[in-house]
Amino acid sequence: MAVNKSLEAFRKLTREMQQQVYDDAITELNAQADALVGLMKQTVKHGPTGDLAASIRKQPGKVETIVRVMAGGATTTRKGGGGKPYDYARAVEFGTVHMSAEPFFFPSFRLMRKTMRSSMRRKISKTIKQYSAE
Repeated sequence: MAVNKSLEAFRKLTREMQQQVYDDAITELNAQADALVGLMKQTVKHGPTGDLAASIRKQPGKVETIVRVMAGGATTTRKGGGGKPYDYARAVEFGTVHMSAEPFFFPSFRLMRKTMRSSMRRKISKTIKQYSAE
Protein backbone atom coordinates (compact mmCIF):
# COMPACT_ATOMS: atom_id res chain seq x y z
CA MET A 1 0.00 0.00 0.00
CA ALA A 2 1.46 3.32 -1.07
CA VAL A 3 1.59 6.09 1.49
CA ASN A 4 0.22 9.41 0.38
CA LYS A 5 3.12 11.88 -0.10
CA SER A 6 1.20 14.74 1.45
CA LEU A 7 0.41 12.62 4.51
CA GLU A 8 4.09 11.72 4.87
CA ALA A 9 5.07 15.38 4.53
CA PHE A 10 2.52 16.27 7.21
CA ARG A 11 3.93 13.64 9.56
CA LYS A 12 7.46 14.89 8.99
CA LEU A 13 6.41 18.49 9.64
CA THR A 14 4.62 17.40 12.81
CA ARG A 15 7.71 15.59 14.09
CA GLU A 16 9.86 18.63 13.35
CA MET A 17 7.37 20.89 15.08
CA GLN A 18 7.26 18.66 18.17
CA GLN A 19 11.05 18.72 18.45
CA GLN A 20 11.20 22.48 17.96
CA VAL A 21 8.47 23.09 20.56
CA TYR A 22 10.33 20.85 23.00
CA ASP A 23 13.67 22.58 22.39
CA ASP A 24 12.14 26.06 22.70
CA ALA A 25 10.31 25.07 25.90
CA ILE A 26 13.54 23.80 27.47
CA THR A 27 15.32 27.02 26.52
CA GLU A 28 12.51 29.16 27.96
CA LEU A 29 12.35 27.04 31.12
CA ASN A 30 16.05 27.62 31.77
CA ALA A 31 15.76 31.34 31.02
CA GLN A 32 12.87 31.67 33.49
CA ALA A 33 14.79 29.72 36.14
CA ASP A 34 17.79 32.02 35.65
CA ALA A 35 15.52 35.06 36.06
CA LEU A 36 14.06 33.60 39.26
CA VAL A 37 17.54 32.92 40.66
CA GLY A 38 18.53 36.50 39.84
CA LEU A 39 15.48 37.93 41.60
CA MET A 40 16.10 35.78 44.67
CA LYS A 41 19.73 36.91 44.83
CA GLN A 42 18.61 40.54 44.67
CA THR A 43 15.95 40.01 47.33
CA VAL A 44 17.97 38.10 49.93
CA LYS A 45 19.60 40.05 52.70
CA HIS A 46 23.18 38.94 52.93
CA GLY A 47 23.98 36.88 55.97
CA PRO A 48 26.98 37.31 58.24
CA THR A 49 29.32 35.77 55.67
CA GLY A 50 27.45 36.71 52.47
CA ASP A 51 27.30 33.11 51.29
CA LEU A 52 23.51 32.87 51.30
CA ALA A 53 23.10 34.68 47.98
CA ALA A 54 25.88 32.56 46.49
CA SER A 55 24.03 29.40 47.52
CA ILE A 56 20.95 30.28 45.41
CA ARG A 57 21.23 28.23 42.26
CA LYS A 58 19.49 26.45 39.41
CA GLN A 59 19.95 22.71 39.38
CA PRO A 60 18.86 20.34 36.60
CA GLY A 61 16.37 17.65 37.53
CA LYS A 62 16.47 13.98 36.63
CA VAL A 63 14.88 14.78 33.29
CA GLU A 64 15.51 17.71 30.98
CA THR A 65 12.05 19.20 31.54
CA ILE A 66 12.63 19.72 35.28
CA VAL A 67 14.75 22.51 36.70
CA ARG A 68 15.02 23.06 40.44
CA VAL A 69 15.81 26.40 42.01
CA MET A 70 17.47 25.86 45.38
CA ALA A 71 19.04 27.82 48.21
CA GLY A 72 21.26 26.68 51.02
CA GLY A 73 23.30 23.54 51.36
CA ALA A 74 26.77 22.82 52.64
CA THR A 75 27.95 26.44 52.40
CA THR A 76 25.12 27.72 54.62
CA THR A 77 25.04 24.94 57.19
CA ARG A 78 25.94 26.15 60.68
CA LYS A 79 26.29 24.58 64.13
CA GLY A 80 23.32 25.50 66.25
CA GLY A 81 22.73 25.50 69.96
CA GLY A 82 23.33 22.05 71.32
CA GLY A 83 25.71 21.25 68.46
CA LYS A 84 22.97 20.35 65.97
CA PRO A 85 23.62 21.63 62.43
CA TYR A 86 21.01 23.80 60.72
CA ASP A 87 20.76 25.45 57.33
CA TYR A 88 21.08 29.22 57.58
CA ALA A 89 19.00 29.63 54.38
CA ARG A 90 16.00 28.02 56.09
CA ALA A 91 16.55 30.11 59.20
CA VAL A 92 16.47 33.31 57.14
CA GLU A 93 13.42 32.22 55.12
CA PHE A 94 11.30 30.98 58.02
CA GLY A 95 12.89 32.60 61.08
CA THR A 96 13.97 31.05 64.37
CA VAL A 97 13.24 31.70 68.02
CA HIS A 98 16.22 34.09 67.99
CA MET A 99 15.52 35.96 64.74
CA SER A 100 12.51 36.95 62.71
CA ALA A 101 11.93 35.64 59.21
CA GLU A 102 13.29 37.57 56.24
CA PRO A 103 11.72 35.57 53.40
CA PHE A 104 13.36 35.76 50.00
CA PHE A 105 12.67 32.39 48.33
CA PHE A 106 8.91 31.89 48.29
CA PRO A 107 7.92 35.57 47.85
CA SER A 108 10.16 35.73 44.76
CA PHE A 109 8.64 32.52 43.40
CA ARG A 110 5.08 33.73 44.03
CA LEU A 111 5.88 37.04 42.35
CA MET A 112 7.21 35.37 39.20
CA ARG A 113 4.95 32.29 39.02
CA LYS A 114 2.34 33.78 36.65
CA THR A 115 4.98 35.47 34.52
CA MET A 116 6.93 32.24 34.15
CA ARG A 117 3.83 30.27 33.13
CA SER A 118 2.66 32.87 30.63
CA SER A 119 6.15 33.15 29.12
CA MET A 120 6.23 29.39 28.61
CA ARG A 121 2.77 29.43 26.99
CA ARG A 122 3.71 32.34 24.71
CA LYS A 123 6.93 30.63 23.61
CA ILE A 124 5.15 27.36 22.81
CA SER A 125 2.28 29.12 21.02
CA LYS A 126 4.70 31.21 18.98
CA THR A 127 6.59 28.13 17.81
CA ILE A 128 3.37 26.32 16.87
CA LYS A 129 2.11 29.38 14.95
CA GLN A 130 5.38 29.51 13.00
CA TYR A 131 4.82 25.96 11.82
CA SER A 132 1.14 26.62 11.14
CA ALA A 133 2.11 29.35 8.73
CA GLU A 134 4.22 26.88 6.76
